[in-house]
Amino acid sequence: MLLLVIFTAPSSFCSGAMIDMDKNSINSIRAIVDDEIITHEEVIKHAAVAIKEAQERYRENELMDKIEEILKDTLEEMINRKVLIKEANRLFSTNEFMMKDVEKDLDSFVKGAVKKVGSLSKYYEIAESQGINPIEKRNALKEDIMIDKIMKENVYDRVKIQPKLLRRYYCENIDEFRQKKEVKLRHIMIKFSAHKGNKEETFSVAQQIMSRIKKGESFSALAQQYSEGPNAENGGLWSFEEVRELRKDLRDVVYNLKDNECSKITESSVGYHIFKVELIKPEKIQAFEAVQDEIYKKIYREETTRLKNQYINSLKTGVFVQIID
Repeated sequence: MLLLVIFTAPSSFCSGAMIDMDKNSINSIRAIVDDEIITHEEVIKHAAVAIKEAQERYRENELMDKIEEILKDTLEEMINRKVLIKEANRLFSTNEFMMKDVEKDLDSFVKGAVKKVGSLSKYYEIAESQGINPIEKRNALKEDIMIDKIMKENVYDRVKIQPKLLRRYYCENIDEFRQKKEVKLRHIMIKFSAHKGNKEETFSVAQQIMSRIKKGESFSALAQQYSEGPNAENGGLWSFEEVRELRKDLRDVVYNLKDNECSKITESSVGYHIFKVELIKPEKIQAFEAVQDEIYKKIYREETTRLKNQYINSLKTGVFVQIID
């Protein structure tokens, strides 16, 4: 859709993490592409969404490193876009038929956006509320369409993946398709803290429960009644994913059990544990037929990236590009 929500990052900082304005001014030039410039402010604006996401995932030095990486990648993308636009303008400006085709696609896109919001006036109203200049956005969309057309001809249509490459990748990277052993289990935990830190008393309770398990009582019912650990209300049932998150020493205990086997009483720093294996998925290697689509997509992405970089680099030989550090 034409209308996009734009997040504007603070000009000098992001949630307490300073963005290096450097070069004395936010309007400092970061790159020159022929007769055009890219400023630090433009880079930050284009990187704003990615920076916001990074703020939610990283902290302190790791966040600063990530922001630096985002700004670097964004600058490179902006340079590449300007190079592609120059090539598109060169090709389309001399071909009336191609330009008419672009205008047709653009009109169709805009009409679709207007139809989606209900009316042209509503379209402009939404644009204004989001701080978008419809004319500038239309020009940007026109450039997007031209770029897409030259990329299709020079990159996307040239990606050829031979079937034998899929099989070769599978054989050379077989460990990628090895599914490790997985276990689903039930768990009873008796915490030291529930017995005022008294290990003997805690162990005594665990022994009583183990005795009842050996006599044939339902592990699930006992877990619901006595377990002080996760998922007690569900009979102590742990999924494959949850078992993978177990601390290693406890996971090692579980992975050495057989189907329907109960562990011995196992001590950890928080209490005593009893495990019962419900289901084991043995380690196996996925069949080629089951993963060939995944392999195709991976190779397609890699080949597309290679051809795209190759094409853009070839265009850069005819364009003056300077990055200012």
